Amino acid sequence: MSRILLIIDMQRFVEDRICKGVNYYPHDAINNMEYVLKKFRKNKWLVAHVIHQSEGEDSLLNQYSPYYPVITGFENDTDEPVFIKKTSSAFASTDLKKYLDDNAISEVVVIGAVAGFCVNSTVRHGADLGMRMTVVKDAVISFDLSGGRREEKNIHDVTMNLLKADFARITSSNEF
Repeated sequence: MSRILLIIDMQRFVEDRICKGVNYYPHDAINNMEYVLKKFRKNKWLVAHVIHQSEGEDSLLNQYSPYYPVITGFENDTDEPVFIKKTSSAFASTDLKKYLDDNAISEVVVIGAVAGFCVNSTVRHGADLGMRMTVVKDAVISFDLSGGRREEKNIHDVTMNLLKADFARITSSNEF
């Protein structure tokens, strides 16, 4: 069985939210993402990147926005494909599934942002397409909703439990 690490939406909007004081969970998520990425690269396991791109000129994730570029440390190596998505699920608006099929990849290990949104959509869609999906729960970040009600941990826990119920294997970074 061949597997790939899929890094979802690790773009500067994540850093911007943290710098602006938006509550997030887990607090070591980015360090854990870096750890998992280094392990995959050290072992010469496959890695792919997903970048969210919106069309509107005033969109936070327009390709010309300062929040669009990838966070330092999460840039792709030359042999790592990048999929530009325009939807919540990385499968809906890219040729990711074709790439996985063409390379006989049967397991997708997911890290990145944001748990309740694009990570959730991608994992569910991948499972619906018959892929074995694995989520590294401490390498996926959740943010509080607007209003600062301190819901980031609840969002994260509920999302991981829902994915575990029927869509993915849930693990942690120490497995790698």
